[in-house]
Amino acid sequence: MGTNNTDVVLRYWYQELWDNWNIAAADDLLTDDYRLHAPGVPVPLDRETTKQVVAMYGNAFPDLKHTVDEVIADGDTVAARWTVRGTHRGEYQGIPASGRPLSLSGVTFHHLRGGKICETWLSFDSAMVLQQIGTVPAVANA
Repeated sequence: MGTNNTDVVLRYWYQELWDNWNIAAADDLLTDDYRLHAPGVPVPLDRETTKQVVAMYGNAFPDLKHTVDEVIADGDTVAARWTVRGTHRGEYQGIPASGRPLSLSGVTFHHLRGGKICETWLSFDSAMVLQQIGTVPAVANA
């Protein structure tokens, strides 16, 4: 793992796990009792379910890449504001590939323990994903 909490989050969470789709890295990156709090999901996801979510996104958006726009670290908490870009090239939540581009911003708060991430709070507009891949119409300006 990285030399500090910010390094762990930037190098391993965004680059290795999400951008490189190295799902096996989750076993070293996330604690055994890891919890992911995601928009629209009523209960936190454990490490194994988080790996399944990463794989689902990897299949749906194989060229997905993160740009970390801002990072704030305080002790065992690392917050990141990010932008992700990719192309809808595989099934996403039962929606067949549209070939449409995706560009989305969000914020993630990571809590670490012993050099591993033990909890993540993820915030992004999930309806925006559906709009951009063409399954939900964009809301017109009033």
